[in-house]
Amino acid sequence: MSDHDTSPDLDDAFAAFRSGGPLVVPAGAWAARKVARRRRTNRLVATGVVAAVLVAVPVLANAGGDPAPPVPPAQTVSPSPTVPTTTAPATPTPSATSPSAAPPPDGRIHEKTLANATLDLPAWPGNLADECPSGRVRFSDGRAQRSAGAELRASIVQVVHADLDRDGTQETAALLDCSGLEMGEARVLAFDRDPAGAIVTMGVVIGETGDIGGIRRIRGEDRSIAAEVIDGSGDGIPDSLAQRQWRIYSRSGGRFVQTGGPNAFPPNPRITDLSVTGSELRLAPDGDRATGTLRLTVRNAGPQPAAAPRVQVDVPKGFEVRPLPSSCTRFVSSQSISYRCELKALPVGGRATFELPISVVRSQVGTGVVGEYSAKVWWSKTAEDVPYPEPAGATKDNSTSRDIVVTG
Repeated sequence: MSDHDTSPDLDDAFAAFRSGGPLVVPAGAWAARKVARRRRTNRLVATGVVAAVLVAVPVLANAGGDPAPPVPPAQTVSPSPTVPTTTAPATPTPSATSPSAAPPPDGRIHEKTLANATLDLPAWPGNLADECPSGRVRFSDGRAQRSAGAELRASIVQVVHADLDRDGTQETAALLDCSGLEMGEARVLAFDRDPAGAIVTMGVVIGETGDIGGIRRIRGEDRSIAAEVIDGSGDGIPDSLAQRQWRIYSRSGGRFVQTGGPNAFPPNPRITDLSVTGSELRLAPDGDRATGTLRLTVRNAGPQPAAAPRVQVDVPKGFEVRPLPSSCTRFVSSQSISYRCELKALPVGGRATFELPISVVRSQVGTGVVGEYSAKVWWSKTAEDVPYPEPAGATKDNSTSRDIVVTG
């Protein structure tokens, strides 16, 4: 017999409980019910038991009329206390929809664009301030003037690019020159664009200050500008005579400072302080001519030896150097006669006396002061015989002029 056949009839037990009848069934009554119970299959009994349990539980719980106690949760394991945790803030992942910082403006300005733009130019130094354009200046084909009648004109000579403010994009540097027939100056300016795309001036990179007599060209480095400069030993220095250096300039603290290359020129080996002096030229009767000797003194005050000083003497027409020294050459113009003579090398502190025999026909000039001569000295090795410049303030004694007197 199965366990189901020996178990009490749960249906009858629950019916008796509900009707208030006896819950204990006598043995005879139990035996009388066996036949009916066998008619049920084990499967039906099992199903009925499960269903009766599910229905009877709430009924039994409420039979006394007391409030139902809380039903414990299915999980009987007590939860562990919650421990607060600290989570590092998540790094936001860029996405197409999230806002991002605007990229820096591209300050790489094409040369043609700069040459036809309106630029903010700082005032030029010294005497150039009144002639060279400054402030808001409109350029056309790389040129600009303060006014139509201005003697000096500003020009954009060269344009290069470098990342001057270290923002990952390039900016623009331009070599500008403002000059005329008699004077001029160069400097380098830096330019960028603002967020709206307008050209703005970053500042002056380099100008002709200190021992810098000129700026010949520039080039863009990684984050700096290199400038080829020449020494400032005199005005109008020919390129063939000047010393050259490359100096590097970078932006620091909102301005440009030198960060590389030499910061001074050594003494220029082509430059030295030469001077010439002479006395009055007196000519005495000598037959039908008046003759005399012009004596000139040439000195070298340094700082360099003068390898080949040259002296040029100008006398009025009719006067001659007779005989002509082998070191001299004669040049004739409409107003005067010139004699150009080469001297021997002069060391620093050295001097040399230079003499020329001069005569004139007495009947052409008369007596007394009949004119004047002039003499000048310089040093040059160029084919064009361009004088080497001298130290600043040293050119006042490079020439002299005195009277020519014919005695009776």
